[in-house]
Amino acid sequence: MRALVGQFAPGSRWYRARTVELEGQPTWTLAQLRVIWARTFRRDTAEFVEALLRRDWSVLACTPWPEAAVAERRPEWAYVCGMGRAARAEVSGRALVGRMGEDAPDDGDGWAYLWEHGLGALHVYAAHAGLWHHLATLPADVWSGLTEQLVVDVESRLCWLEREGAAA
Repeated sequence: MRALVGQFAPGSRWYRARTVELEGQPTWTLAQLRVIWARTFRRDTAEFVEALLRRDWSVLACTPWPEAAVAERRPEWAYVCGMGRAARAEVSGRALVGRMGEDAPDDGDGWAYLWEHGLGALHVYAAHAGLWHHLATLPADVWSGLTEQLVVDVESRLCWLEREGAAA
């Protein structure tokens, strides 16, 4: 499932984001974002978000890539140690720009992880029925202490939306 990772513009719902093609659901991506932020960027949110916005991503994963995987790589991907598998800089397009709540998700499903401009909180959105739905706001203190249970709770909120839609 696809995801967007990025940041809101100052004082608005306009965002700039990059796509993540695989494993966009919170149980993978939200957990990996937290680990990457803590390990690779030593909790420097501004530097982390800047790095995410440099290119599109196949998958985010805080891992040292095995030499065998790197040797077999497809030419369009760059293995970024501690961050994931990214589109090579020369093939990566421009960041997406949109207005959350007004723009429909591209393919009708997916997730979005968008930091406030001041980087005080992370907002989590899920696409359902052609619309973005705000599922959670994770202030800096909650984000820094992210638990597995919180990640599961965030993902469960999409299930509630889907259940409500089926009952209607």
